Amino acid sequence: MATTLSEHELTALEAEHADGISSQELVSAFDSRGVRFSEANLRRYVQLGLVPRSRRVGQKGKHLGSRGLYPVKALRRINAIKRLMEQRFTLEEIQQQFLAFKSAIDTLEDSVEEVVGLFETRLEGLDEERRERLIRELHSVRDRADALMNGVQRFEKIFTSTAGIRRPRGGGAANPTELL
Repeated sequence: MATTLSEHELTALEAEHADGISSQELVSAFDSRGVRFSEANLRRYVQLGLVPRSRRVGQKGKHLGSRGLYPVKALRRINAIKRLMEQRFTLEEIQQQFLAFKSAIDTLEDSVEEVVGLFETRLEGLDEERRERLIRELHSVRDRADALMNGVQRFEKIFTSTAGIRRPRGGGAANPTELL
């Protein structure tokens, strides 16, 4: 039985669910590839703040209502959690040591995208000369924002690297040989 998804599998799933992924699809994405994962696991991860909450999205058609969709980045988060659990880290340790900054970084990234998107929308109604000048400036802003996000993400990876952290003996799930 597999314990995590490969980079190839993650990339394919992200492309397939670019607009979001339901809880059933999330569970199925892991379970169908031999990775043990359940709705209860997902609820626990969300409660601990390890995985972002779903958002309600209306469905087209009469009386279809809405459904909860998780951001597609939830796939990578769950996969990272599974990988850390393989190394015998507890959920609480993962929450405190490795994913402490993820939500804030995600919020920053989403906010930057939202602001830049709003500017792009407003540029459409301007005269051509002014619009071209502002588009160049906005590209410069986006490049600096991308550099900032890359730097923050790189720093977060370095800061929370598992390389210097030793697992305490007896912490986490028991190794089968320890049960003998």
